[in-house]
Amino acid sequence: MKKLFILAVLFLLILSSCTREPENIELDLVTESGEIFRLANNEAVDFYFYYPENFILDKNAVMISIFINDTERIVNELDTGTNLPVYVNPNLSAYVFSLIDDYADAEQYWNEYARPALSEVFRDIFIESSENIEIAGISGRKYIYSAFLGGQEYKQAQVIFFKDREVYTLTYTATPDRFDRHSRVLDIVVDTFAFK
Repeated sequence: MKKLFILAVLFLLILSSCTREPENIELDLVTESGEIFRLANNEAVDFYFYYPENFILDKNAVMISIFINDTERIVNELDTGTNLPVYVNPNLSAYVFSLIDDYADAEQYWNEYARPALSEVFRDIFIESSENIEIAGISGRKYIYSAFLGGQEYKQAQVIFFKDREVYTLTYTATPDRFDRHSRVLDIVVDTFAFK
């Protein structure tokens, strides 16, 4: 009976340590000016953030993705020489994964891993700006760049930071015509980003 009780206590401790859901998180934030922000949160990640209510939650798993319905029709040039019309919306993705190699900081990670990886997919990457940034009390780096994929130019803002051998990446993507119109979403996500 004593062993059964000890096993039950251990089981409850294990279950309680597995839950990553913070208590008392509001599903919506309402600012003094009446703006409403929705919660992006799930059990697969150790973070959460808020996003503007006019954005739509698209994927909610290890990667959280949101987009705004401001569709632009673009034409992608395929390797076959044909053109494929597609519809693109400004979007933001947030994801985390474990670091394989040691990097001193986000800048070294960008130079040695992220930018070379982007160069495998995109061409003509042009860095418009980079700056230090703080997110959830952690130092990171923000890059704004443009690049081409399938003959179409895209503009991205990417925030990179580390915590406990994990790399966190927030990426806002849009066509150059739509980028500035919705770029505030990244500021909101950065300002409300928190760990559980």
